[in-house]
Amino acid sequence: MALSKSLKLAFRNLKKNKVVSLLNIVGLTVGLTTSMLIFSFVMKEKSTDRFISEIDNIYCVTNGDDSGVHLSQNMVNLIKEEIPEVDKITYCSVDWSPQVFLKEGQQKFKLERLLTADSCFFRVFPFEAVWGDPVEGLNTSNKLVITQSLSRKLFGDENPVGKTVTYDATYLQGEELEVTAVIKDLPQESSWNFEAVLSFQTNYKIGWYVSNMKHWGSQNYQGFARLNNHASYEGVLAKLKTIPLDKVPADMKEDIKFGLFPFSDVYFDLHELRFLRHGNRLTLAIIGITGLLVLLLACINYVNMVTAQREKWNKNIGIFKMMGSSFSKIVQLVTAESLIQLGLAVGLSLLLTAVILPVFNSLTSSSYSLAGFISLKYILMLLAVVALMLVSTGLLPGVLLSRRVPSFLLRKQEEKRSRSFSRNGLLVFQFVVTIALMTSIVTIRKQSQHLEDQDLGFDKESIIYANLNDALYEHIEAFKSELAQIPEVTDYTFSESVLVDNAQNWGRRMEKDGETSEVNFSKLSVVPNFFEFFGIEILEGSGFNQNSNGKQEFIFNQTAKRAFQIETIETAKMASSKPEHGRIVGIVSDFNFESLHVPVRAAGYMCSQDCDEVLYLKMNAPTSANFDQAIDRVKMAWNRFSPDFPMEYQFLDQKWESLYQKDRQFQKILSYTTIISLLLSCLGLVGLTYFVMEQRTKEIGIRKVNGAKVSEILSMLNKDFVKWVAIAFVLACPIAYYAMNKWLENFAYKTTLSWWVFALAGLLALGIALLTVSFQSWKAATRNPVEALRYE
Repeated sequence: MALSKSLKLAFRNLKKNKVVSLLNIVGLTVGLTTSMLIFSFVMKEKSTDRFISEIDNIYCVTNGDDSGVHLSQNMVNLIKEEIPEVDKITYCSVDWSPQVFLKEGQQKFKLERLLTADSCFFRVFPFEAVWGDPVEGLNTSNKLVITQSLSRKLFGDENPVGKTVTYDATYLQGEELEVTAVIKDLPQESSWNFEAVLSFQTNYKIGWYVSNMKHWGSQNYQGFARLNNHASYEGVLAKLKTIPLDKVPADMKEDIKFGLFPFSDVYFDLHELRFLRHGNRLTLAIIGITGLLVLLLACINYVNMVTAQREKWNKNIGIFKMMGSSFSKIVQLVTAESLIQLGLAVGLSLLLTAVILPVFNSLTSSSYSLAGFISLKYILMLLAVVALMLVSTGLLPGVLLSRRVPSFLLRKQEEKRSRSFSRNGLLVFQFVVTIALMTSIVTIRKQSQHLEDQDLGFDKESIIYANLNDALYEHIEAFKSELAQIPEVTDYTFSESVLVDNAQNWGRRMEKDGETSEVNFSKLSVVPNFFEFFGIEILEGSGFNQNSNGKQEFIFNQTAKRAFQIETIETAKMASSKPEHGRIVGIVSDFNFESLHVPVRAAGYMCSQDCDEVLYLKMNAPTSANFDQAIDRVKMAWNRFSPDFPMEYQFLDQKWESLYQKDRQFQKILSYTTIISLLLSCLGLVGLTYFVMEQRTKEIGIRKVNGAKVSEILSMLNKDFVKWVAIAFVLACPIAYYAMNKWLENFAYKTTLSWWVFALAGLLALGIALLTVSFQSWKAATRNPVEALRYE
């Protein structure tokens, strides 16, 4: 029998069983597409930053503990001088200017992601150059290294090295920057996400920047070191622990505890580096396991569907053997049927991947192209899966059937207990997966609701904010007068940075009961009405007044009071050169200025004068039209005083919600895979039901002849499926409990794993299973018993 004839016969068999064949192909297509998308995403996530040359020699320099990533410039210089095994070391930060514009000719471009770094940045991170030499590109002031996409925006396709652009930022305007190099756009597998890198020396023209940078306690930078090839991690770490601190001020020596953190693990394990992209190892593991389970469900469905047609298949093979077909021809025939279904499923899967890739990109915050996504690894993985399925569903059954004698294949086979147990075991596995996923998604939604209901300790509704600039500072009183004329603006306040996005961390001396110690805290400067504006309660002392700025007074939160062991605010003060300065004038209630993944940490507040860098407006606009009119009036006033830096406002509640973007992403991915797993489980149930009805056709006919009611037959047919779903529920509960308990450890504020979540998932699974089975059962139960008794 030629291959073409085998394929023709296989097509004919598939055509005879259209419903089963369609279910097979749909199940395989959905399973392959979903699992391949997930596997590719997991592989790309795990390969993050692996494109960086000699990444295993690069470390993030930590301070204080394993997760402390904040350093001062002096600390970096100390390591450079004292540790010769550190081949290169760099420090950098996101540029502090909230608004940065680049002008090239008459064109003006907003720069969203600007990094400021010292001259060694591209020595530690050797990103691939398109033009120029980035290694030497940041050696002096007013130098800029840009990415290829930014180069195209500014200069088209020409080489821009040596050309200049005008730099207008919130704190520094009118500077001519020389483009010294262009690097390739950072790949999707990069935790770095910047458009350009500015030389640190450029900001030396800002007075406060220089004084801040030189202070040992101004730990606002992040350091990265590249060790030489002969240095060991353990050896360098030992030297860092005993580094000479002769140059360090006496009051800071105890707080310098250098460490190293492998940069290859930063993406998953050092989220304190906030300007880098990050993933979650546990979340990725759950997603990867889910992808594997979806693939297994698709394979199980296919096996169940094939098994459901076993008796018809046996008869066909028996007839072919009676007609003299050889071993190889039988194997070829059986394999051809699987090959056709798998081939169609693979083709449809590739087509479906191309269609849904944009949706997948949106879901995972990625930007994969089809060519980039379907890589060699993807093809090899897909071929391996298809080969395994072809062997298990085509080649092996073909070999087994070819060894059977024709008489055995042609007679009706009694179902063996081992086969029944195996098939039902596969059904149980499917519903274990489905119930566990359903429990997980309900728990995740419950946790999301818990976070929404959590009292943050401050008001965030109906508040917008925008970053100010020098032009507005100069006319701040006139601008305030303009705001007072807008009835929808009910109040305003200012702070040094955004309340829920403050990156400033201070190390300062505290004098308490005659002793001096170093304390570390999140620092934010605010104006006197800040706490009243946000509804933050002052528990002890008073708030700030108009003289608080000049006296450098502080207000701390409750956590800081406990951490610093302040019994009363009168017995402690921040160290200052003037005795009357540095008083602690109040304690405010704890409020969540960071995401609810972490507990509230120590925070200290200093008083600004009449304004600061961030403006908050409390809006009272009943309709969107009122709001738009009010914003237009605010913008008109803004543009009158600041024509070069437009008002770019955001809603504070939306900024807060953005802190949970990864959690929502995980929730969506798991929701979709839960729906897909439920679909595949139902398809598998259809296959198994089809088989059971086929096996018990004559039994149903006999029962009906003897007076059995339709309801009794339905009960008889459905009770076994209820039993297997119940077993699946018992097995799924501890698995889901363990997985969700581990996931909830990511949150400082978490919901409880309630019993009703598991019960709900079990009842939903049982209801869906009964609906799926009952249709086939009803058809069998209402069939004419005469037809059933003739059935063979």
